Amino acid sequence: MSDLAQRIQYLEDLEAIRYLKHYYYCHCVDRKVAGDTAAIDETVSRFTDDIVADFTGLPLAEGREAVIDFYVQGVSSILSWCQHRVMNDVIDISGDTATGLWYVDVPCVFRVGNSTGVEGSGFINGRYQEEYVRDHGVWKWKRITALLDTQTSFVDNWTNVKYVNTNR
Repeated sequence: MSDLAQRIQYLEDLEAIRYLKHYYYCHCVDRKVAGDTAAIDETVSRFTDDIVADFTGLPLAEGREAVIDFYVQGVSSILSWCQHRVMNDVIDISGDTATGLWYVDVPCVFRVGNSTGVEGSGFINGRYQEEYVRDHGVWKWKRITALLDTQTSFVDNWTNVKYVNTNR
């Protein structure tokens, strides 16, 4: 492969991973929380069989079925509305594997009685650390780790924020 072909492939892979995050994650998860039940099907089509989802304060989900259940049931049991905003992506690609680091801000509405203990209009922010694999030419998630620095109502604002370095 020529140097130019390698550079073009790298740029195509970079944009494919960005689209994976922006469309298949942010857009589809937000649509699912808002009531579009079919939207999550697009997201889960991009999960590997051995995917792991590790979110601060929530049970570890291991394997495709457990992670699907987390997104189909778990997220919607916590939030009734959200807008994921990811930025400052740092993506490292090595052949058919890659890692990504994304900062995330999520204005949201927490459901009454949800497992976080936060209710009403609020805010979530932190970082996603992700692992990807290319499967038959399609980039998929192998691991999604959400290091959530804040899950707070707008009433509490930034009063008790703590910086999270690890989930486990």
